Amino acid sequence: MRLNEFQTLLKKHIPGVDFHAAEDMDPDGIEIERLVSDSAMSGPDTIFACVPGEHCDGHDYASKAVAMGACAVFCEHRIEGISVPQIICHDIRRNMGKAASILYGDPLAKLTMIAVTGTNGKTTSVFMVKSILKSAGVKTGLLGTVFCDDGNVLEDAQHTTPEGSDLQYWLHRMVNNGCRACVMEASSHAIDQGRIEGTLYDVAGFTNLTVDHLNYHKDMESYFRAKRKLFKHYMRNNWHGAVNIDDNYGLRLFNEFGCRVVGYSMKDEDAMFYAVSRGSAPEGTDVEIKTPFSDNADVLRLPFIGDHNIMNALQALSIAWLLGIDKQTAFDGLTKTERIPGRLESYMIDNGGVCVIDFAHNPDGLEKILTALRSVCKGKLSVAFGASGESDQTKRPLMGEVAARLADKIIITSDNPRSEDPNVIASEVEAGAKKYTADCKVIIDRESAIYEGLNDIAQGDILLLAGKGPERCQMLKDGPVPFQDRDVMLEWCRINGREVLQCGII
Repeated sequence: MRLNEFQTLLKKHIPGVDFHAAEDMDPDGIEIERLVSDSAMSGPDTIFACVPGEHCDGHDYASKAVAMGACAVFCEHRIEGISVPQIICHDIRRNMGKAASILYGDPLAKLTMIAVTGTNGKTTSVFMVKSILKSAGVKTGLLGTVFCDDGNVLEDAQHTTPEGSDLQYWLHRMVNNGCRACVMEASSHAIDQGRIEGTLYDVAGFTNLTVDHLNYHKDMESYFRAKRKLFKHYMRNNWHGAVNIDDNYGLRLFNEFGCRVVGYSMKDEDAMFYAVSRGSAPEGTDVEIKTPFSDNADVLRLPFIGDHNIMNALQALSIAWLLGIDKQTAFDGLTKTERIPGRLESYMIDNGGVCVIDFAHNPDGLEKILTALRSVCKGKLSVAFGASGESDQTKRPLMGEVAARLADKIIITSDNPRSEDPNVIASEVEAGAKKYTADCKVIIDRESAIYEGLNDIAQGDILLLAGKGPERCQMLKDGPVPFQDRDVMLEWCRINGREVLQCGII
């Protein structure tokens, strides 16, 4: 698209846009292909969006972006010394998604859009939905915590929900690759900051709301209001939603939006989607499930363990029904959901013990995974975990309490301490654990903590490595360093002459 055409469309769709031309540059002769908000991604045919952030201001990187070839900048005020055209607009973060959608020819119009929000369960739910859509023959892109998938290529995710410019670019790629749907995670930060501005959804899901991110949202009510915005402000006409009515906040959404949403539950037999566990085994969970797909209850085996994953399955089935997918296709896709990196990622060690890697990083997530593992553990259940820095401090002692209640052995270590002292973080976690037991170890070095847990594992035991899941770096005060729980576990096995294989569920 030529810059002058882009400017005309922006003027039409975004109020208050202004332009500052550059000398000796004719906007009719400038071709643009991409809008970026990271100066390092600038190059020929790109516009650089100057996004003000918590720690730095994109306007300070405009000169760098131009030096790397950016042919224009999208900014909130005029920047002196810039030799390219400037498109001036208020609140760049909220408006760059709209601008990117215009640049990419409104990819949203060509996709069925599905978003899942909530504290826990988003990642698993979107993987389940994608698997069901695959079973229905619908090529589907995915945006989430683990990776982004444009239908042909997978890339590691930088955020749970991309910045607005990147979100629209991914949708553009999905359309070009023949996708007909996009399923994505919508984080509370992204909703609140306006990263999903310019995007509207056909179906939205709500999993739950538990203690997390209160350093940002300050209190649970503010946290809930951020989630509620998805349903209130970012849905298309004739939209529908699926909400967990076992969760008090989900019930509030159910009561507010009435016929627009369906409820799912493991407590209320009158819910439109209701399920009860009929027993777990290492191979999965047998579930009796009542849905509007049929008059009678159905029994199926999910390739997951834990009531939390039954709830995730109900979320996915609810969305499938709202999309008009038939029962057999939905059940087939659900039971064929592939292993999700860093979610119940299980490895059998040749001495009969099992090491499980999971992303559980808050009290609710840790409680759910430990409860699920306890149901199939025949020996000792151990956990090595920490809490992240520069995040919600209130959850740290709560995580310690959860671990002490549910695990036999507790190793408190570092997670991603960032600028905080990992010893202080660990002491706050330990304070919670000591309400239930004095028998816990603090080993700050995460590699040493994992080794400690593996050294003690025996036949029938389960060791949970919680908090980081598939992450490939540990965020320290001086920046990221390469670190992955799986690699540490495999190195321990190599050193100790142990064979390891990736097992099924557990």
